[in-house]
Amino acid sequence: MRLLTLLPLLAATVAAHGLIEKRVQPGAPQPDPVDLKPLIWGDVNIIQTTDTHGWLSGNTKEESYSADFGDFASFLFHMRQQANHRRKDLLVVDSGDLHDGNGFSDATPLDGQDSNPIFEKINYDVLAIGNHELYVNAVAEDTYKNFAPKWGRRYVTSNVFFKDGLTNKTVPLGNLYNKFRMKFGTRVMSYGFLFNFNGNANNTVVEAANVTVSAPWFQKTLKEDVDLYLIAGHVPIRWTEAVTVVNAIRAAHPSKPIVLMGGHLHIRDFKQYDERAVGMASGRFMETVGWLSVDGVHDRTCYKNETVCVGKNLTVTRRYLDNNVYTFKTHSLAHPKQKFDTWRGSKITKEITQIRQSLNLSNALGCAPQDYYLSRYPVTDTRSLLNLLANEVLPIGVVNASRPNPAQVIINSGSQRFDLLKGPFTIDDTYIVSPFHDDFVYATLPYKVAKNIVGELNNAPIQKRAIPPPPTNNVTLTPGYVTNDDYGYGGDDWPHAPIPYVNAPNYIASPLSSSLGDNDLVDVIWLSFFSNLMGPILKKLDSTTSYTPVTYRSDINTNTMYLNFVKTKWGNNKC
Repeated sequence: MRLLTLLPLLAATVAAHGLIEKRVQPGAPQPDPVDLKPLIWGDVNIIQTTDTHGWLSGNTKEESYSADFGDFASFLFHMRQQANHRRKDLLVVDSGDLHDGNGFSDATPLDGQDSNPIFEKINYDVLAIGNHELYVNAVAEDTYKNFAPKWGRRYVTSNVFFKDGLTNKTVPLGNLYNKFRMKFGTRVMSYGFLFNFNGNANNTVVEAANVTVSAPWFQKTLKEDVDLYLIAGHVPIRWTEAVTVVNAIRAAHPSKPIVLMGGHLHIRDFKQYDERAVGMASGRFMETVGWLSVDGVHDRTCYKNETVCVGKNLTVTRRYLDNNVYTFKTHSLAHPKQKFDTWRGSKITKEITQIRQSLNLSNALGCAPQDYYLSRYPVTDTRSLLNLLANEVLPIGVVNASRPNPAQVIINSGSQRFDLLKGPFTIDDTYIVSPFHDDFVYATLPYKVAKNIVGELNNAPIQKRAIPPPPTNNVTLTPGYVTNDDYGYGGDDWPHAPIPYVNAPNYIASPLSSSLGDNDLVDVIWLSFFSNLMGPILKKLDSTTSYTPVTYRSDINTNTMYLNFVKTKWGNNKC
């Protein structure tokens, strides 16, 4: 029997026996084995990462997502071997946002300084740029001068441009598009789109998607003879920008297959635009590796006359893979005794470990007594990270107790990015939980003004999303993703118990004493990040006085406030 016909059966055998090699980063947990269904392969198959935000060492505290980028490299090696045996084309795509979220990428003078060289060791076929590559001039320039050139034509930035100071010209930050032929004949036209982002650094330009698709160069590419249009986009797959690009291609080609690999919202999602156009987004933080297969790409009846295939369905499957070694071994190995680790993968893992050690990311500052979740519980619940932030972190980690006035600290909930889990709180956790470096400013206001500010900032109450129904069997499942997309449930590779999701208020604040009188003075402290909103609000609440904010504490920002809090409150805790 040929190896090709054995692959699905042997993959299931690996799952049944649960053969796991000791891998990943030191101390990272492993999941208990479960039965996973074999992946379905098509003419074209795509593996996607997106919104990795520096999590190249994997999640060292959660077993479901504990594989590192070395494990991912080994997985890709074996998947490419499978593709060769099957004679199927395989693409590896990344949809942007490489830092701001983990110490591995952020604990260096320049974001991505150590993590980008690790990222570059993965042989991606198509890459797009994210908005987090564009916030800071120095990061954008580094992306243009050092990161983009490493990839050649594979780094596609169709609507993102760089203002080159040397030539005084505005040029594509990467490449506008890339046409290429895959190993088994599929001809691909690829683009890279960013959503209509307006917070970019002043040495970059983001062109609106509707403008780009009308450009002569874009229209010219639509006259090329290809089999598949691939959009690698740091754009939510349901947003107008995504639909605009898909529609622009469809207007020229009524039935050519179109695939959009999106991101930005940090969710697992799949959308069917029409019978021959789909979009997929594969989560965040290296928790998810996306798998998409498309069959029917090489239907020759469509070649000479595209209208013949209008309304004729492609066969498309999608799977959201949990990022752990068990997942990778189950789906990539052709034989249960085949070695998973590759030379390249092991080398990458060792390099990640060495970098983490050099940055002291595992150094514990204290011990968290429980889990605090960013979005599972309402802000009034003591299990909520935002509750901890408002009632303890801000008063202890930010407030200057030597000042005479009571203080209220206001912060946007979006500044917090991840859960704070029970156990050692490390240097890495300061970046994982609160990665940004926003400064605090303040003004001294009467209580009658201060007490109304948060209400003005927030216009909507907490709303609870619908929670997917639990599985019908009695198996005890780990909490995780339960995704409902355009194909319904069933896209998640691993079975999980659904996690509740509660919308948080956009702004929260440390408490003020209810015994204060209207004319008592209060130091109201907020982030310079949203000072543009505070000015009109203060004018509305007190039109007779002009308040000028000044720096509150130059030694504290949204990242370092946790250092103060943890050392003070949890520093003597035993883990």
